[in-house]
Amino acid sequence: MRSNQLNQALIKIVGLGWAAFAIAAIAIRVVLAAPDVVLLVDRSYCEPSDWAVVADTYQDLYQQDQRGQINLESVILFSDLGEEVSEPLSPEAFRNLNTYGQLSPGRQNELTAQYPDARLLQCP
Repeated sequence: MRSNQLNQALIKIVGLGWAAFAIAAIAIRVVLAAPDVVLLVDRSYCEPSDWAVVADTYQDLYQQDQRGQINLESVILFSDLGEEVSEPLSPEAFRNLNTYGQLSPGRQNELTAQYPDARLLQCP
């Protein structure tokens, strides 16, 4: 009878330990979570040398995402001809994107209103 009580106490202690561990892990994940970032990328026509500057900025953000400092939630490419939502591209794929169309302040305003905390990348 005594060993049955000891087994129950041991199971209770181990169960409470695992529950405390799970709660601590979730709390740490929430408190120390990397901020979610949405990137708005103006893909209107841009000189290749200017696009290289935008691509370098993107590469820095991508590397921060890879290190876990930020979480690139999505990348929204837009111009006056439309918009495209995608997963984060590799820096090489981003650098090789073609720019087209003209600057669209109206679309940019709509997107910044829809995503108020988004980072905007555009030609200098």
